[in-house]
Amino acid sequence: MIHYSAPGKQFVSGEWSILELGNVGVVAAINKRVHAVAEPSEEVLISIDDFGIRNLKAEWNGRELSFAENYGQHLQFIKESIETTLRFLEDKGTDAKPFSIRTWGELSQIVVNGGPRKIGFGSSASATVAVTAALLDYHGYNAGKEEIYKIATIAHYFAQGKVGSAFDVAASTYGGVFVYSRFDPKWLLERIESGEKIAGIVAEKWPGFIVEELEVPGNFRLLIAWTGESFSTSAAVKKMNEWKSGNPEEYALRMGRIAETARTVADSWKKGQWDSVLHLLRKNEDCLRELGEASGIPIETPELRVLAESANKNGAAGKLSGSGGGDCGIAVCFDRGIVEHVKQEWKESGLHFVDATVDYEGVKKH
Repeated sequence: MIHYSAPGKQFVSGEWSILELGNVGVVAAINKRVHAVAEPSEEVLISIDDFGIRNLKAEWNGRELSFAENYGQHLQFIKESIETTLRFLEDKGTDAKPFSIRTWGELSQIVVNGGPRKIGFGSSASATVAVTAALLDYHGYNAGKEEIYKIATIAHYFAQGKVGSAFDVAASTYGGVFVYSRFDPKWLLERIESGEKIAGIVAEKWPGFIVEELEVPGNFRLLIAWTGESFSTSAAVKKMNEWKSGNPEEYALRMGRIAETARTVADSWKKGQWDSVLHLLRKNEDCLRELGEASGIPIETPELRVLAESANKNGAAGKLSGSGGGDCGIAVCFDRGIVEHVKQEWKESGLHFVDATVDYEGVKKH
């Protein structure tokens, strides 16, 4: 039995502007993991506990999987993960062998009003990374984190409809708090569409891609709350691209402000200027609110506004995390005494406090 897990994610600074090449964001991995176990089997079997899928039979023809039953989008990410990983292995001269793969999440959903709700911790990216790592190991391939990131990114990017920055894949792979700059998607698409082998693409230096670990002080606290509403990032990105094409100058202006704020957050963090970090994170939220108002995309919802203002009032820096529109918001502070005040106000406001914090390990074997 080969068992791997990968953490979730929260964006700390630089949302949306990270989609543009050359911009950076500050990202944190979160200690709510998705697990993947690979075991020997006479045929390919897939189980996804979070979706109630048990021992789904699949056929591998050397290029893609076909399934005995159709589970639609529930299979999307694990299908791409398996296919991309097996193609990589075959490029390396390792033939695929039958296996069963099972995944489950520690906290991809919570129960609200009697029903399960997705909370936006990046479970699809965590699953992609964990499955990729488990299958590589199962086939005897000793992969480094950069290889795992690249294989999982290719899979996740296509499963998500060729959108997104893959910051969540980086969080699931590397762990900790880090500065991130995305790969060049046009470069990646050209490589894949030209027929270049996956192993060759993985071996290349990816233009634009940066992961730079940040030191985290002992008094750092990251608080997370769920707003009660889920949000489709891929749909929002498509809407943003439409607004960009019709309003290129305003788009550049809004994104430039967010990007400059995120760069300064990273610089202040490296210098240990924590008051400046808090000030800039509050400014980041203002920039994101203005982007939402200009684009017509509901980036900062009323619940996220309450979350941010409650945190700010109590001496932390509160903001949305990721694409906004619901899902999770965060508060950052460097004073343990502030934590309980923020948690209490959030609960009184109807927000769902999530018991999670930074995960420093990234993808790991159990």
